[in-house]
Formats: sequence, C-alpha cells, structure tokens
Amino acid sequence: MCAPDPNAGRREAARIENNRRHAEFRANSIKQWNKESSFKDNLKLIRGLGRSRDYADFQEFTKQSEGKALLGKENLARQYFTSQRTNEGGRSRRFGGKKAADYFAKIADIDRKMYNLATVGEAKVQTKIQRRQDAMIKREHANLGMGPQFGMPTMMPPRDRAGQLMNSISFGMNVASGLMTMFPSDERLKRDVTKIGQSLDGHNIYKFKYVSSDREFIGVKAQEVLKKKPEAVGKLSNGFYAVYYDMIDVDFKEVA
Repeated sequence: MCAPDPNAGRREAARIENNRRHAEFRANSIKQWNKESSFKDNLKLIRGLGRSRDYADFQEFTKQSEGKALLGKENLARQYFTSQRTNEGGRSRRFGGKKAADYFAKIADIDRKMYNLATVGEAKVQTKIQRRQDAMIKREHANLGMGPQFGMPTMMPPRDRAGQLMNSISFGMNVASGLMTMFPSDERLKRDVTKIGQSLDGHNIYKFKYVSSDREFIGVKAQEVLKKKPEAVGKLSNGFYAVYYDMIDVDFKEVA
C-alpha cells in the first residue's frame, strides 16, 4: 500500500480554493452583466426621454412667457389708447409724444426679453441640459465600475515525491507496529455534531456520530484540519477525507 503524498492536503486545498475563485468570478460576472444592462438602459433614458422632458419643460415655459408678453402688450395698448382719448384736446402735443415714446419703449422691452429668451435663453437651457446629462452619465459610469478580475491563477503545489517515499517507509512501519492512527473525519460522514473544546494547536474538538452508526466519538473535522495542517489530511478511495491523528494534538476516541 502506497503512502499518501505529503502535499495531497495542500493540493486538495488549492483545488478547493481554485473552484471557489472560479465560482465567485462567475457570480461576479453575472452581476456585472446585469449592471451593464442597466447602464445601457439608463443611458437611453438619459439621452432620450430625459433630454426630451427637459427641453419640453423649457418650451412650455417659453409658451407661457409668450402668452404673458402678448397679454402685457395688450394691456399697454389699452392703457395708451385710453390715455389718448382722455387727454385729446386737453394736452399738448409734447405730452402726447412722451406717452407714445413710453408706450413703444415698453413694447420694445417686451420684444427684447422675448428675443433673449428665444436665443440666449434657449442656448443657456441647452447648455444646462447638456451639463446635467453629462453629470448623470458620469454617475452611471461610476456606478458601473470595473468588471470582475480573476487575478493571478491559483498555484497548485507539486507532488512531494521524496516525502511520499519517506511516508511510505513510515507508513509500512506504523502498519507493522499497529501505530497507524488514520480515521475517517470528513464532516459529510457525521451527524449530531457538537463542539466541545479546542486543542492547544487551535484544532476544534467535536463530539459526533457517524451517519451510519449510533455510537458517539470525539475527534476533529477533516475540512478544518485541511486549512490548518493539510499534511495531516489524506483522501480515502471513496473520496472522503481522513485525518492522521498522530500528526495533530487531538486523540480520536469513542465516547464510553
């Protein structure tokens, strides 16, 4: 029987980490795809409907202003011609000329304001709309962020051939002397697991039953040992983990 590779635990831990990173990368890629879809939809709204609404609001304001201007002209004309009838024959031509000058000056002021609204005012509104649109697009770009980065590949530790040879020798001696202390400790094989303490080296100690037995045992979880001391974990032919208890400071035993 060949002894396990001393790096088997590290290699298995690397495989688990690599699978975790790939799963995380795929999940983040899906999230990024959803964000990009929302980003494109939001850009269409900003550049299309959002801009149209802003300009429609300005056009509505312009129409209201034109209505007020026409009403103002009408009131000025009514006041002017009413004044002309009232003062006819009782005022000098100079007085009538001043009234006419005031009337046409006010009409010209209204026309100037409407002209400014239709030219300079519209240009300012267009600039304001563009700046607002640019700010919204910039914010959407910031929310989009960078896509997921996988980073450097997970390094797979090589097989320790020399260590495996030495372990084979030790394995044979231990088997011959009855000192081999490898027990199935995969958490998938256990039920009714309760933590009862912790060893000096930081290994959690549990009381548990195997799924196929009602007898209680005390030991560790192979998956946890794999993270702290991977060389103390081996893999059985059925794919489950086992722990070399002689390599850790926890004894595997049955509860009396």
